[in-house]
Amino acid sequence: MNYNFLIIGGDKRINLLASKLLKDGNNVYSFANKTEGIKEIDCIEDIKNYNYDIVISAMPLTKDEITVNTPLSSKKISLRELKEISENKILIAGKIPKKFEPREVKLRNDKIYDVLEDETTTILNTIPTAEGAIQIAMEETNYTLSEKRALVLGFGRVGKTLANKLSKIGMQVYCEARKESDLAWIKAYGYNHVPLKKLKENLCKMNIIFNTIPEKILDKNNLLLLRRETLIIDLASAPGGVDYDTAKKLGIKAILASALPGKVAPATCAEYLKDYIYKVIKEV
Repeated sequence: MNYNFLIIGGDKRINLLASKLLKDGNNVYSFANKTEGIKEIDCIEDIKNYNYDIVISAMPLTKDEITVNTPLSSKKISLRELKEISENKILIAGKIPKKFEPREVKLRNDKIYDVLEDETTTILNTIPTAEGAIQIAMEETNYTLSEKRALVLGFGRVGKTLANKLSKIGMQVYCEARKESDLAWIKAYGYNHVPLKKLKENLCKMNIIFNTIPEKILDKNNLLLLRRETLIIDLASAPGGVDYDTAKKLGIKAILASALPGKVAPATCAEYLKDYIYKVIKEV
């Protein structure tokens, strides 16, 4: 393979991805993401001097809706500058703000791909999310997880994978869901099903609660029903689904553990990303 890639910002996943792309025989340059063996461009103004067809940026692309997410570098680049750099190129990033996308501008020829909207990659990323959540549970408790009660709030992609892995280490798994079809699948998999209307009566039974719902489901009223030794691991995107102020006042440990894939398994995630990128290139 011999593609020309420009890496802009990003975390350890993107760092490792750049190395993998280089190893495959591609030409790789970077800005605001220093990677051993790869030419790092010093100034934004110098980017125009390099030959590149594909721009790969951060996941999520931005945290402030103004600048690109560059956690591994002190260099900054605005979304406006990234838009100019990626004009008439393929741009691949994650959680791209809708206002960034120039699809309404007919004269441009940008090709923008949001990796977090790809079903295959999203499903695969639930594996490191689930393993990372279990790792946190082991580190934050002083007992074995086997035979303890775990409640998974939400039965989407992450909820399904997490419930499966929890059951395999011997936990008693309870899954909350709103949809009747999800509750049926929970029964079919052999987990304990918890309809939303019966959530309150089950909260007091749990040793660990894993939340995957991006809304404040563990509000003050629900937190008051928990035992003080219950551990909460919140996997929803920030700000999460827990009333953290109330949890702290009650002495309940609640941990916001969003964006786990890039933290616990960056090498695996980089491999997922590489597969996705090559798939996109072949389809263009």
